[in-house]
Amino acid sequence: MHEGSITIRLPVQVDEIEKLNVLVRRFGELHDIPSRALYAVNLALDELVTNTIVHGYKGHAGNAAAEEFEVRIDVAGTELRAELRDGGRAFNPLEVPAPDLHAPLHAREVGGLGLHLVRSLMDRLEYRREATKNVLTLAKRIR
Repeated sequence: MHEGSITIRLPVQVDEIEKLNVLVRRFGELHDIPSRALYAVNLALDELVTNTIVHGYKGHAGNAAAEEFEVRIDVAGTELRAELRDGGRAFNPLEVPAPDLHAPLHAREVGGLGLHLVRSLMDRLEYRREATKNVLTLAKRIR
């Protein structure tokens, strides 16, 4: 593995998610990130960015089409980190309760499975609000 980082800025549009996936994979290849760790971070980012675009800008005062989200990825030591920044409405995904996976399907509330997936994939998640930005940091140990 080679230490390094990349910052990716893309328009707040669903069709940009594939570009993000490609850039994350390329970063992983260039830095010899183990495929399991890279896959987990890429899948988590896909879910989080999708939620950001679909829900974070719904009813938001800004013009989502004119805005960007930012992902910074870095590898240092035994950890792969990704930081997602967006200007959507304030939302702390860590406050969303875990879904009841044992309840019958008809009794379950809609939503929350994607965030459950992200929690299960990552070793650490942190959220903070900086002025008008949501900042979510993901961390995955590299073995």
